Amino acid sequence: MAELRRSGAVTPSLSRRRARLALWIGAAIVAAGGAYGIVTAVRLVLVYRDVTEARAALLDAEAALRREGLGTSDSTLDAAELEALAARSEFRSAERFLGREPLLRLATHVPWLGSQVEAAAGLAGIGYDGSEIALAGVEALRSFNDVPADGDGALGERAVAFLEATRPQIATIQARLESVRGRRDALGGGLLPPLAGFASEVDRRLPRLEEMVTKYRSGDAVAAGLLGYQGARTYLVLGQDNTEIMPGGGLIGVYGLVTLEGGALIESRFADAGDVIAEWQERSGGEYIEPPAPLKRYLLRDWTWNLALSNWSPDFPTAARQALFFFERGGGPSVDGVIAMDFAALEGLLDVLGPVSIDDYGVTVTAANVTEETLIRTRSLVRPGENKHAFAVAVASRVIDGTLSAGREEWAPLLETLDRLATQKHIAVYSAEPSLRQRLRELGWSGEVLKARGDYLQVVEASVHSTKLNLVVDQRAELDVRLDGDGDARNSVTLHYENRLSRWAEGRDPDLTYDLMLSGLYGDYVRLLAPAGSDLEGVTLNGREVGAEAVGAESGKASFGRYLALPNGAWASLGFLYEVPAAVILTGGVYEYRLLVQKQAGASAMPLDVSVDVPDGASVQSVTLDGEPLEGRPLDIQTELDRDREFVIRYRP
Repeated sequence: MAELRRSGAVTPSLSRRRARLALWIGAAIVAAGGAYGIVTAVRLVLVYRDVTEARAALLDAEAALRREGLGTSDSTLDAAELEALAARSEFRSAERFLGREPLLRLATHVPWLGSQVEAAAGLAGIGYDGSEIALAGVEALRSFNDVPADGDGALGERAVAFLEATRPQIATIQARLESVRGRRDALGGGLLPPLAGFASEVDRRLPRLEEMVTKYRSGDAVAAGLLGYQGARTYLVLGQDNTEIMPGGGLIGVYGLVTLEGGALIESRFADAGDVIAEWQERSGGEYIEPPAPLKRYLLRDWTWNLALSNWSPDFPTAARQALFFFERGGGPSVDGVIAMDFAALEGLLDVLGPVSIDDYGVTVTAANVTEETLIRTRSLVRPGENKHAFAVAVASRVIDGTLSAGREEWAPLLETLDRLATQKHIAVYSAEPSLRQRLRELGWSGEVLKARGDYLQVVEASVHSTKLNLVVDQRAELDVRLDGDGDARNSVTLHYENRLSRWAEGRDPDLTYDLMLSGLYGDYVRLLAPAGSDLEGVTLNGREVGAEAVGAESGKASFGRYLALPNGAWASLGFLYEVPAAVILTGGVYEYRLLVQKQAGASAMPLDVSVDVPDGASVQSVTLDGEPLEGRPLDIQTELDRDREFVIRYRP
């Protein structure tokens, strides 16, 4: 019986108990796993909330720093630092949770879900890097605020001190940006909406920050050389009248010689460009230099090419070298570079400096009146026997001297204004030193016709009737691009003009209007620059085929030229139709159409509408303008050509 109990009768009961125990243990494990999963999910929601708040705080800090820029107040810097520190803590906590949580680590092995978890961890890491960038930015701006406390000095002297003081912070920012770029490249696509939104935010901000670091590096490298820290530097300054537009910015009426040493203004003098021309003609016995054909045909006739019109090229280094040629012909000394600035530059600088009194004339010029006051005194002599550009010479001298010797309260707004004016093509700088020219290009101050990867467009205009009508002629541009399956582009550019002289003349002295505008007929020689190898199919004026006057090449681009006459009160449309071969680049199965539209130096901001048709059946993946993704991926884009613009459209067949 004992044997039976051991081996038979009780075995089913024992088995049932063991089975129930196993079931309870299994249920407990499942319950514990479920509870752990719920806890993990709750923690994940909390982490998402914290990361969202950290992201918002970081963006608030960035917006505050960007809004105030150089010279940001201490209170704003303190607030931004606190937000960045809090965001850094949240992002670091989220990155650790997402990288170490066992259940989430297990999820990384699940197809599709794993990529989402890894992307979330990557974005948390990007947030941490972004917080470090913000903190380094705060420290850099504090360094700028501390520079004035170290002593007085000219703007150039203190700018170099600031650049030197912020090198450690910029090095930190650059290293963090490289980390962000690496993390972003590893994210890939196909992200869920919350993650995709974070990734888009990175895509919008990363190019801007990378550009900022590049500009700082270039500015740091170029400042000491340009400002005379390796010995005195003398520059030829060209005052360009952009109410009478020329391809390089405007008619050159005034020139100056400015000498800098150790960042300080040592000497400056300004004079009428006509003096150089007269001296050259007298010294040479009337030497004649053949002008470019359109300039000769419509403006100079039998008169020689000269300094006032030397900027026929839209490429500033080319125009600067041509100006130096004529300057030296007129007995001018050798210089270390050329600086060009127009009326918009004077307006921008006066906006910072405030009103400037031109005592000899009893006139106070401001940002609002400097252009018109100068034009009035240029077209009609103020005193008998006086050079007609004497007032412009006085204004240029006072504004340049005021800028270079500005007090500490003006340093921050002046530096920001100078950079904006260079970006908008109202200031350009050329150096005789090749290494500095490269840095000026990176800084965006060189005024060069840029090389472009893909498609390119620049509208280049020249006022060839000796009037100031660019003050009153309105313009807008439309570009229609049709891409074919072979990657070629068929482009249609339409330029719309309206001569609004009558509205401008209302209430003004008729004699002054005639002195400035003559009969009101605007004569415009238009060149369109496109990629080398582009094939012109036609040119139309108000919808009627008229053909091109010139087809050639310049600055590494194809060039199509046509003259346009626009009477007072008239409208006109000038159209160019041409084909650009191999405008589309294929990379990794994605087609990329990249278009760089460059702004002409001296030109006013012009409305620009761009429409792109991709091949039939193609699926648009992304559209960016100046590195910023455009929501909805629109192929009809309205913007303003107040600076160079770059469009990038990616699509799959």
